[in-house]
Amino acid sequence: MKLFRMFSAGASGRHPVLTRPRQQVFLAQKISRRYCLAAVTLFAIQSVVALAGALDLVIPDLPSPIPFEFGRAIHLGFAVLWPLIGTMGMVYYFTAAELNREIFSPRLARWQFGVVLVFALSVYVTLSLRIGNGREYLEGMPALYLGIGLALLLAAYNLVRTLWADKHHITPAAAIMTVGILFLLILLLPNVLHYDNPTLDEAAKFWVVHLWEEMAFELTTAGFIATFFIVAGLAVREKVEKWLYLEAGLAVTGGLYSTGHHYFWIGVPSLWLVLGALISLLEVVPVVMLVQMTYVGLKSSKANNTTGIKSKREKLTLWLILSSLLYHVTGASVFGLMITVPWVNLYVHGTYTTSAHAHLALFGSMGFLVLAGCYYVLSRGSEPTQAGYKAGVLAVLLLNIGLIGMGTALLVAGFLQTYLWRVLGRDFMQVSLLLTPYLLARVLAGGMFALGDFLLIWQIYAAWWRTRKNPS
Repeated sequence: MKLFRMFSAGASGRHPVLTRPRQQVFLAQKISRRYCLAAVTLFAIQSVVALAGALDLVIPDLPSPIPFEFGRAIHLGFAVLWPLIGTMGMVYYFTAAELNREIFSPRLARWQFGVVLVFALSVYVTLSLRIGNGREYLEGMPALYLGIGLALLLAAYNLVRTLWADKHHITPAAAIMTVGILFLLILLLPNVLHYDNPTLDEAAKFWVVHLWEEMAFELTTAGFIATFFIVAGLAVREKVEKWLYLEAGLAVTGGLYSTGHHYFWIGVPSLWLVLGALISLLEVVPVVMLVQMTYVGLKSSKANNTTGIKSKREKLTLWLILSSLLYHVTGASVFGLMITVPWVNLYVHGTYTTSAHAHLALFGSMGFLVLAGCYYVLSRGSEPTQAGYKAGVLAVLLLNIGLIGMGTALLVAGFLQTYLWRVLGRDFMQVSLLLTPYLLARVLAGGMFALGDFLLIWQIYAAWWRTRKNPS
């Protein structure tokens, strides 16, 4: 896949625009911009909701039209649904790019966008009206998740028909992204049902909370990383595809069985204590390989001035991908493995320690990748100016500083909470009051994160605006 780097001054004379596209722009890729624009907009709103919720923990009497429990539910709903919408757009974009042809039905992709957006917004509206079902991460009404499942069903059908139309020219990246969408659908459907048995209810919930991130999203974002690395000259296709096969195999195997580290204390057989702890190790292998492949690619690119990343657009995309790799290694892998040891998890589960891991692993590893893909999709056809590129890098740095600050504050609070409450047996409310300084530090770090969020979203909006009529 050749990357043309011929630029000319844009209409304003300040933003160079691609005059010769890398490949044909397909209708599916234009439609994918709607998904990505909606996703980054929801991400910006989420940071405001999260900051308000963090402040409410420090100032409980803070006036708010929405109670804390429903505000938290909205925040968790955003954490699940904006990456889903962005992923849908990314999969359509990069599937068309990989196959170098149109998807089966662009019209179906348009309808699907309307369906997923209506039902996602309905989840937020109903929770704002204090209508929910009390299931953490999936507090919305089950019928609304059934609507989101319908959107996934449309996507799965569209993608399978796309691959089936030319079975002899399917690339691994396109196939793996399609499998990822199929898993998103399969894992969501059991959660639109009601379970009287609390163990069964908790087990099904983690098929979304855990398996969406550590299996389904791993597959969809792996396709994006593979395509980007090939186009940017960071790795040859043969090497990337070997990593893709390993990533797919371990994501499915490791993801399925490592769900056991969520099953430790919900009433399932004790066998899951072993499976959840040991098989979680498998999930680290493809992460290490990706880091090694990225390092070799960047080192080779630096040594050979005729290849590698020269486009500021690709460099900013790489900044976001590298940020994700940082948290894949630290927040998801190292810290995740530490708290999945059963005799450690016995004390730390349900404390701020778990919240620290969730922030670093959920947004850190997955959120940055979805932002990277959405920026790449929405900026196609335009290069940022030097000032715009620097502002984008600053935004990424602020996001990282804010996320690390939040994670550290929650981690310290979690360790103190675990020791004082669960080891020494002190009163829960007394311990909670002692944690106030650390929760305040979390608010300050969250403010910095929100600042980076708005700065990055501004750069993404600007790129979208410049290319909205002709993302060539």
